[in-house]
Amino acid sequence: MAHQKYTFCRICEPACPLVAEFDDNETLVHLSPDLGHPCGGVACHKGLSFLEIHNDPDRLNWPQKRTNPRREARGEFVETDWDSALSEIGRRLKALRKTYGPNSVAFYFGNAAAFNAAGLAQIGEFQDRIDTKMRFGANTQDAASKVSATQEIYGSSSCLMTPDFYNTHYLLCLGSNPKVSRWTTMSAPNNYDVVKEIHARGGKVRFVNPRKVESSTCETGPTLLIKPGTDVYFLAAVLNEIEAMNGFDDGVLSKYGKNLDALKRFIAKYPPEKAARVTGLAAEQIREVAAEFVAAKSAVAFVSTGVSQSRQGTLSYWLAEMMNFTTGNLGRDGGAYKPTGLINHFPPASALQTIETSLGPLFLPDPVGYSLLPAVLLADLIENGDIRALITVGGNPLLSVGGEDRMRRACETLDTMITVDIYRSATAEISDFVLPATDWLERADINLLGSGMQPIPFVQYTDAMTPPAAGRRNEWWILARLAQVIGVPSPLDDQPDSSKLLDSLLAARELSIEKLRKQDRHTVVFPKERRDIVYEWCLQHSDGKIDCCPPSFEAVGLFERCHAIFSELEQEPADTLKLVSLRTPYMHNSWFANSEKFRRGKHAQNPLNMCESDASARALHNGDPVRVFTEFGSIETQIFINDDLRPGVVAMSHGFGNKRSYGLQVALENPGANYNALVPVGAGSFEPLSYMSWLNGVPVKVEKLPPVSAQKDADEEPAEPTSRRRRY
Repeated sequence: MAHQKYTFCRICEPACPLVAEFDDNETLVHLSPDLGHPCGGVACHKGLSFLEIHNDPDRLNWPQKRTNPRREARGEFVETDWDSALSEIGRRLKALRKTYGPNSVAFYFGNAAAFNAAGLAQIGEFQDRIDTKMRFGANTQDAASKVSATQEIYGSSSCLMTPDFYNTHYLLCLGSNPKVSRWTTMSAPNNYDVVKEIHARGGKVRFVNPRKVESSTCETGPTLLIKPGTDVYFLAAVLNEIEAMNGFDDGVLSKYGKNLDALKRFIAKYPPEKAARVTGLAAEQIREVAAEFVAAKSAVAFVSTGVSQSRQGTLSYWLAEMMNFTTGNLGRDGGAYKPTGLINHFPPASALQTIETSLGPLFLPDPVGYSLLPAVLLADLIENGDIRALITVGGNPLLSVGGEDRMRRACETLDTMITVDIYRSATAEISDFVLPATDWLERADINLLGSGMQPIPFVQYTDAMTPPAAGRRNEWWILARLAQVIGVPSPLDDQPDSSKLLDSLLAARELSIEKLRKQDRHTVVFPKERRDIVYEWCLQHSDGKIDCCPPSFEAVGLFERCHAIFSELEQEPADTLKLVSLRTPYMHNSWFANSEKFRRGKHAQNPLNMCESDASARALHNGDPVRVFTEFGSIETQIFINDDLRPGVVAMSHGFGNKRSYGLQVALENPGANYNALVPVGAGSFEPLSYMSWLNGVPVKVEKLPPVSAQKDADEEPAEPTSRRRRY
């Protein structure tokens, strides 16, 4: 008879609890929110619509081998069995490692791989086993600057703090749009009412963003329309003003802080009047924020992806953390704190590992924290011969890393390219082998990624909701088998599946899969720790102090670079357009590119959003075809008038550009324009220390193209499709 099972979504950080509904034939037919779950059970339409991805006829079922040269844009693939595919992969990789050394094999993992507990835990071990230091991933496209700054401030990259917005009276939220993209580096329940409640209890919320975000309403708070890439100067000026108001907590600073004078010297360079010259915010607005922050009963500053993707994410995050710490709002109710987690272990940063490359020495800052090399250097390292093989797991670097055309040309020269994915993505299309992974409904799992970042801390176990179709395999198994065929130790040498690994992770809390299965919803909620335990847990420098101005920032030139960028911004022409990313509910990175439900109207085209005044100044109108270009690349799209943007700012979404993704029917018919084709690559395209790519606040130029009669208006909604298109 029809029945239900409990599970949870693995698309983004909230890990929203879900109810999976089955028919009488044991077929999974529906996903709905689990409203009885301890975290509240709210879920968004992406997770609730995931059956469209799960049942997509374009999903891969068996390993595919490319039979034509990779320089040809469209791959010709044949299905093969696992043993045959892995045997040939093993021969190729062993030969390359023998001839060119372990670092000739590079590894790239994407966000999809991170939302798989066993796969995530296996990634670092796999890279260690094959002894490669050529490690790349999506983190240098979204949050590497936060991880890097955390390591320098607290002594461990594991000490990312969480805002206590359930109790705060003042939330300063920069570069985030939680109503659309949830929270980043925080696994909070998907319930936006928590922000409304701050306002309802008499508190205040301030969003800082180049556009009026959907999160900013009369029920939440206003948006300060800052110029892109200037958050670091705004935060420095706010801190400068807080110090001038005697808003620093001397007791906390004397007990737990060091290098405070160096912090004061830095912020002294950016008083509100000076910061106003580049931020687009008046000095009085900056002073008002400082006064509000100090006067609030409790306050917290939160920096998210929009800021991380700018040129100075590390310094911006550092200054936000300093706002929380210096005002006494770190480790208190309503401030920033470290929630309990499955594994409350914060290993100190390990020694730098230097890698000699054709581009000079590079370093892995902290292997414990899955630190990565600059993804925008992949093409250079391939072209120069440092990298001979590339293994990609759950990522799509061809579209998500800057410089698509250059990356494509470089990858064509690789000796071997292997992609593990649920689809034949753009990256998979130019690979020698594509290995089919399970999706999150087809594997047992726990919500590991958000552990230690949950305002309501819990661990949940889920069985696979449905057996893997055909020959699909869990990423844990695929990596373990790759280790075997390469000829290095593998978990499969002594265990048949990932359950032993999951049990070892759960053992930190004296739990196991068996114990969780006996709990309601297979879930255990952890007791909340004291807020001030952060000072006992997380201070991993040898002296037990918080570094208010890490010397490494100056050593790698972050301060000098910051001052130089300020001068550059002051001299910028008044009509400069800056491109920023636009999060929407219709895309998550490139995950939903092949979903008919999410590829309609403007969401099929990825238009260039521009305010009316900027459009009029360029004689542009809604729906006009345009070319958007930089010195790094050029794309064609359409104009979409959006007056939520401040003048001088244009916006597009990430994840598009599937004009040569021949294995994805919907995405191929609605490819959209690739934002990342415009962003900087090569020297100067990434931030020192964190290796974070420069993706937001990129200067662009726009020119009108001749009209295309067949082109639909950017905001036109097409009719519901009646049938699936032909197979490729």
